[in-house]
Amino acid sequence: MGIRGLMGLCLERQAWCADNVDLVSVARNNPIELLIDFYSFEHFLLKKLWQSLATVYKNPFLKLCGGEYAALDAYVTKLIKDMQSLNIHLVFYIDGAKGSSTLQTQQKLETWKSRHLQDLHRLSDLISVCHGQKDINQLKPDDSVRPVLLEIQFLKSLQECQCEVFQCAAGEADYRIARDLISRPKAFAVVSNDSDFCIMKDARFIPYELFDKGGNLGLGTPSLLTHRPQCLSVGVINSHKVADMLQLPTHQHLIELSIVVGNDFTGHYMRPLHRNLHIDSRKLDSVAQWVLHTYMVENNPLISSEMQHCPGFREAVHMSRHFYELTMPVSSEVTIKGPLSHFIKVAVEQGRIPANVMAINNNFYWHRMIMEDNTPGHPCVEEALIPLRSIIYRIVLPRNENQVTEWGRTQGNQIDTVSVYSVADRYILTADFIQPQKIFQNLKFFHRVITHMDRGTLYMLMYWVYTGCTGYILYLSEDLPMAYSIRTSKMTKMK
Repeated sequence: MGIRGLMGLCLERQAWCADNVDLVSVARNNPIELLIDFYSFEHFLLKKLWQSLATVYKNPFLKLCGGEYAALDAYVTKLIKDMQSLNIHLVFYIDGAKGSSTLQTQQKLETWKSRHLQDLHRLSDLISVCHGQKDINQLKPDDSVRPVLLEIQFLKSLQECQCEVFQCAAGEADYRIARDLISRPKAFAVVSNDSDFCIMKDARFIPYELFDKGGNLGLGTPSLLTHRPQCLSVGVINSHKVADMLQLPTHQHLIELSIVVGNDFTGHYMRPLHRNLHIDSRKLDSVAQWVLHTYMVENNPLISSEMQHCPGFREAVHMSRHFYELTMPVSSEVTIKGPLSHFIKVAVEQGRIPANVMAINNNFYWHRMIMEDNTPGHPCVEEALIPLRSIIYRIVLPRNENQVTEWGRTQGNQIDTVSVYSVADRYILTADFIQPQKIFQNLKFFHRVITHMDRGTLYMLMYWVYTGCTGYILYLSEDLPMAYSIRTSKMTKMK
């Protein structure tokens, strides 16, 4: 994420662009807030947890399973509570789902596809370990595929600790984080691994490589819990110092450098031009000198010509400037198509429904990366769930729409698109008309959805038998369907 090579250069020259700070000392008299990218923090902390568990239990394979929910809850809770006791409060921001914003999808689709292929390569390595074809010690420490429930557990642990958690309805959270860093009085710095924060206006940024430099939290050590630190040393990178390190006179020059090297907006447009521009994007000092000489990228005849002939490239350049100057237009946010879209947007921001429902309402769904054998021809879980999603699509799509474009791995291709149609059922209510207080009506519909692939009328009859219960569990077998009543605690054979 961000600008290729910039993070590595900043870490290499941290004496020039980072200030060493003890957060415990800073927060001793006045509470401070650290604004945190949820997904990057989850990835960072899980890597440390797996390291600790592997050492304590002498089992390096635990991270392949990912089911250590109690251990994760205890680990996260101890860390958060200790930080809060030191007047250091963590505020979390969660990205919106891919596809929630039409404009952002147009700008970042190529970047998403590239990252998807990288994730598939990582998945192949993990599957090779499961097949005994590769030694687990050959994997990188952060090679893993997070199960959905592990992510939910992580979020619930944060909420139990009374952390502020902001869910974005659309787009990546980094833009809102940068804005809140300026507007929130107690905000001290951003914690993330995204080098975009090295460029953003007036940003103060703590990369994970410079977080807890002294190891006082005990992350990744042979312990099931983190430690309460007496001091917490971090390196805070400042965007102004990054410009000085590259000998660029203004923040605008730094933005132009990101455009030329290739950020998430311009990367797939600029990389084919580097050869003709005689630019080696791996040598940021030389790119900085090129920017110093050229300034605005339009001043270069080749780039100017490309921008004139390619509206997408032109838009990407303009969007980059708005993004890093924190002046993004409102049109780049979630696509609102009517009352249903507004209802879903509010529900996502309140954390009542998953973020990818917003993308589905915008006719877009990106398959979840799941720990499964991705050998061509092998079954794909997300493909198998298409009939279930077609029902969900009817609930979250406007009445005049019935199609969602799905992106992801299929049995035959590493990345593919599939058009999935919602079920043709006029009795299914859209999400904004479902009334939570009508418990039995909703329970009946849930039962209908969850048993949509079962045969015959037996399963519809079962609802009427148990409609008066506060709930039920259905046990399915080929010869002996059974129902367990929660109210009566009795198992009944279905005739």
